[in-house]
Formats: sequence, C-alpha cells, structure tokens
Amino acid sequence: MASAVRLPLKSIIFASSIILAAGASRLQYRDLLLRTFTGPGSYSRTAVIVLLLINIKNWPFVWSIRVYNAILGHCVLNKRIIPTEIAPSTIFLPTITTSYSPFTECDYNLHKSNSTYFTDLDVSRSHLVCCLLQPAITKLQYNRLTKLIQDKNGKPVQARFNIMLGSVECTFKREIGMYQGYEMWSRLLCWDRKWLYVVTHFVKKGAVRPRSYILSNGSWFGGKGYKLEGDGRAGSDELDEKAIFASAISKYVVKLGRLTVRPEVMLENSGFLPEKPGGWATVNEESGDSTPETLDAELEDGAAAANDTSSTEWDWKRIVAENLRGMKFAEHLAALDGLHHEFSGSRASALGRYTDFPV
Repeated sequence: MASAVRLPLKSIIFASSIILAAGASRLQYRDLLLRTFTGPGSYSRTAVIVLLLINIKNWPFVWSIRVYNAILGHCVLNKRIIPTEIAPSTIFLPTITTSYSPFTECDYNLHKSNSTYFTDLDVSRSHLVCCLLQPAITKLQYNRLTKLIQDKNGKPVQARFNIMLGSVECTFKREIGMYQGYEMWSRLLCWDRKWLYVVTHFVKKGAVRPRSYILSNGSWFGGKGYKLEGDGRAGSDELDEKAIFASAISKYVVKLGRLTVRPEVMLENSGFLPEKPGGWATVNEESGDSTPETLDAELEDGAAAANDTSSTEWDWKRIVAENLRGMKFAEHLAALDGLHHEFSGSRASALGRYTDFPV
C-alpha cells in the first residue's frame, strides 16, 4: 500500500498515454473488427471474446488494478474532505464497494468459491483504510518534514511506512450465485494498542440502502457526489439477515520502519478523534510487542462512557465506548495469534504427503 502512494503517478499516466496513442494510431480499427467478427471462425472468436469480457474480473493483473484504483483514488486523485465538525461521527461509518461473482470465481457447486472472498476483501479494505487514513498517510509519507513520528532525541524517524494485514477471519452464511451482484460494507470496528480492526459484510446488491452518503462516489475525476437517500431520517432497526452473505474481520498494523505507529496517532491525524482529557495515546515504543492489549485507563473510560447514555454527540466518551463495544468481537480474533503453537511439526507423524497439481 505504501509503495503505491509513492508512485510517480503523473509521469506514469503521461508516458502511458503517449504509448497508447502511438499504438492506436497504427491500428486499422475497421479492418480489425471485420476480420474478427466476420468470415470463417467468427463465431468461435466472438464466443471467446464474450467469455473473456464477462470474466474480466479474473484476468491477470486485474486484482492489482482494483487495489491500486482504491489506493491511488483516495490518496492521490480524489482525496476525501469531511467537515471537521462531523468527522468524529463518521469514524465508524462504512464504505461500500460493489462487485459480482463471475464464472471463473465459482466452484463445482456453481457459486462463489470461499477462497475468492479474500481477494474481494483486499479491495474493499483498501477503499476503507485509504479513505479513513489518507491525511495521516500523507504525513507519514513526508515524516521528515511533518515530524509526526519522532525518535527519543526529538528527530523525525526516517524510514519507509507500510500498512500491513495481520489476519483475516470470514464467516459464511449464504451462497453468492454465479454473476450475482453484491456489495461489501467495510467499516472500522475498533482498535487497540497495535491493531486496527475492520469488519466487512458481503450484502446482496440493492437490498440495503444507507440513510445518506457523506462523500462523493470515489470517481478519479470527482463525480457528481451522492444525494440523500430517502428523507434522511433514521430507518428501521430491523434488518433482513437473508441479505447478508458473509461477514469478515481483519486487522491492520501501521509501521514506520520497525516502529509500530499507534492507531490513535493515525486516526487523530486524520481528523476523526475529538479532544480528550490527557490526550490520545502516542507511538507504541515497544514495537516488538505483538500482543494486542487495551490500556486499563481506556477500559475504565470506556466502561464509564458505556454507562453514560445522556450524550448524543460524538465526543471522546462515545468514541471510546463504541471502540470498547467492538473489542468484544475483535478480542476473539486477537486470541488466534497463538494458533501457530498448535503446529506439530516433527514432533508427530503425518497422514500423508500429496502434490497440489497432479503431475
């Protein structure tokens, strides 16, 4: 993700445009179309072209294009602008990414294969994380100038930043049929001392509509923005669970070199965290500590805030309470960090050894 932000995008687009224009000027489009769709073998060629087009999602390098579209779209070409006064209330809102399940993603049951959910998650999470953290990502990218992260001597840390995936868990509820459209609703669930936890729901396309949209449609060229859905008032609390195909939870860590950047640093510098007495947490100096924890003080604050139902504004108490509520789910994913200890290795026998491809 970090390498994509550092790409010389303008130079790449300019060079690619020249190459494509030069190549296109030498093509005889009319003759090419006639040779393709007429004459002997035209039906076979047409069938192959149609098959390729309806399965374009799984062409080579298309996954990279989808992910780079999310990263570059949010961090370079169409940076989000959320008014400061409403930013805290949007921290837990989802981004919605649409997709479909082509034939090449289906298994022998002719529905979306379980393994393909994870490639879709890469795209949906990239939209969310880049949309949320774009201001902080820019500051980390130029940390030498912004001095966002400093060492013990007060000097800016000069290292490459990265946002890395720690783990993913997915629960399947209903199948997604061949060429069926669906939406991925990804949102920030919570965070602890090290990890940002993201929850994603795979939802039937068009079955659920948000009350409104905060940002534009994410087009590289800005788009016309979104309009308010309905009258803008809160909808029904009841949701048809049959519209949910699957739910997944993932965790991300932000690194500057070998140093772990606390999630609060990223969120605060992205404009989402309101003022808090004593301030929010800073960089986790114990970058080698991989055990997710929540500070005792944060637990006490969250417990007190959870019992305080009088506040309707998104102040620090409400955000801490919501974060604590999400941690009740995230702590189960965090507990799986010790699963590698169950590897038996050479301490026990094995049933057999097999090749993946029968050759």
